[in-house]
Amino acid sequence: MKKRFLSAMLSVAMAASLVTGCAGSSSGTADTKAENAKTGDTKADGGAEAEKKDTQAASGEYVTLTVMDGYAPEDPHGQYIYQYAEEFMKENPDIKVEIQAIASGDIYTKLAAMATSPDDLPTMFFTSADQVPTLYDLGLTEDLANWMDKEAIDGLANGVMDACTIDGQMTYYPVAVQPQAVIYRMDRFEEAGLEVPATWDEFVDCAKALTKDSDGDGQVDQWGFSMVGSNNSSGQSRFMSYLWSSGYELAYREDGSDEWKTDITTDPAFVDVFSKWTDMNNVEGVVPTGITEVDYPTAANYFAMGYTSMFLTGPNALGVAYANNPELKGKLGSFKLPGEYSGTMLGAEGYAIITKSTDAQKAAAAKYLEFFTSHDKDMKFWESSGKIPSTTEGQKVSYITGDDYAGFLKQIEDGCRPTLAFAGISGLKSALGDAYAAVFSNEKTNGQAVEQLVKDLGQLLEDYN
Repeated sequence: MKKRFLSAMLSVAMAASLVTGCAGSSSGTADTKAENAKTGDTKADGGAEAEKKDTQAASGEYVTLTVMDGYAPEDPHGQYIYQYAEEFMKENPDIKVEIQAIASGDIYTKLAAMATSPDDLPTMFFTSADQVPTLYDLGLTEDLANWMDKEAIDGLANGVMDACTIDGQMTYYPVAVQPQAVIYRMDRFEEAGLEVPATWDEFVDCAKALTKDSDGDGQVDQWGFSMVGSNNSSGQSRFMSYLWSSGYELAYREDGSDEWKTDITTDPAFVDVFSKWTDMNNVEGVVPTGITEVDYPTAANYFAMGYTSMFLTGPNALGVAYANNPELKGKLGSFKLPGEYSGTMLGAEGYAIITKSTDAQKAAAAKYLEFFTSHDKDMKFWESSGKIPSTTEGQKVSYITGDDYAGFLKQIEDGCRPTLAFAGISGLKSALGDAYAAVFSNEKTNGQAVEQLVKDLGQLLEDYN
């Protein structure tokens, strides 16, 4: 297939429906309307401390919650961020919610830069299991166990509380879980006589069988695997999942030890595993052309438009696929990552409260989070995004009971990896991204890239030991 043709088609699709994922989208600021709100005397419905605190900073004044929100600029579910905020303010006229729409991938960088300027910090911010350890290490995350209502905490689904806990503190309140799995075209698997792969070798074989010239013009226009090959958080996280599922621990501490270690070495066995990933582009040709430019939105659109047949991703990509191509309903399934080991954390994501916020803001923020996850019985935010609710009650919703969610739910049932509470996780991901990117661009061989990766990780772990 010609790259220009793909780019042109994607421009049309993305103009019709702007799609973002882990990598986010362009940022902006959107203030929810609250000009007509009136002051009140509402009490926070939080923990033992919080229930004694008035959400008003002073009589006749609003408590203002500024929310740095990675969901807000995303389609189609971003609209519900504003809708829920408006509905919350109607019920709580003494609280004003200001949504700051910002690409989720930019939040960590922005907060890290703002950490030394507390007056500029928001009240709350979007975060996830792979970002929060560093933000916790910077002292930005309040212990929500002191503010959230016990009923709200007890209502979280199995494993969710563990996913957001570091050193015994509830660092954020998850509203959704995003374990990694592979979504695939069941119709194409059936047509090709393929079985769901249990190993990465079988996965590559399936990808080869699904890579073809579908229109007979002599050029490949359909690929087996919608790989995210960009050197950013989205690409790096997927590569991490691949390595975990292959049995490699990227950063770990042995029981009773404070020293961080890694399984990544220049051993030929690891070089082979590393090479299997990069070879899918450089040797096998089972991923779309221009792989270094394929970020999450692009890969998700490739899958939605039928250019690819498998996609390693969170369940949010199902929302993207159906929004862009409703005809895919009934044609999609999902399966656990190949390999003998769990390749995914639970992927809990939600909101943290900034430690430097006032008590009134913390109480109001806790109340807002409880409202967010409980008031919409139709679960419109979750269904439109394809995300899986974080609560036990939410996971009973009908839209996640089909073949398309089966692999994600199976992964949750079988168990996900514990949250990697390594404060240097952003550096770890960057080192992994630099390694595969160097091979994709033919700057290094697989062996050379692994050698550099081992050096980079060695220095990183030394910095945190």
